[in-house]
Amino acid sequence: MTVTDSSPIEAPQFSITRVFDAPRELVWRAWTEEAELAQWLHPFGVSTESVSIDVRVGGRYRYTMTNNETGEEFPTGGEYLEVEPIDRLAFTWGEPDAPIDGAPVITLTLIPQGERTELVFHLRGYEGKAGDGFVYDGWDEALTNFGRHLAGELD
Repeated sequence: MTVTDSSPIEAPQFSITRVFDAPRELVWRAWTEEAELAQWLHPFGVSTESVSIDVRVGGRYRYTMTNNETGEEFPTGGEYLEVEPIDRLAFTWGEPDAPIDGAPVITLTLIPQGERTELVFHLRGYEGKAGDGFVYDGWDEALTNFGRHLAGELD
């Protein structure tokens, strides 16, 4: 007799939680305005160019990150799946114009803490952990840039 496991397979995923010295409105704006995103949305040693966003359910976004040393470009994009202003934002993440089925999904949850905001960044579709030198570390660095941007430390 053969027994098959019919339980759903858990997708690889990870979360990063940070608290920022900024109200939710500012944190939200930094994720949903093109000029804001271009200033911080990249890991260290990389810059972000050509940002375009349409923040609405079904709207798409795209940006290109460029390695500052080699000039290699990394076009990235996806589709907004959930838009709840200043509370929650969910979107696919991958190649621009890629189908959303099976794409990794990023969900941002903004939790007020007085004048501060707790941001829970959750990515479903990649396994990640601190020190992986890949997706987790890249987003960890981007969130460090995000905090520096909110504090007015980035140009």
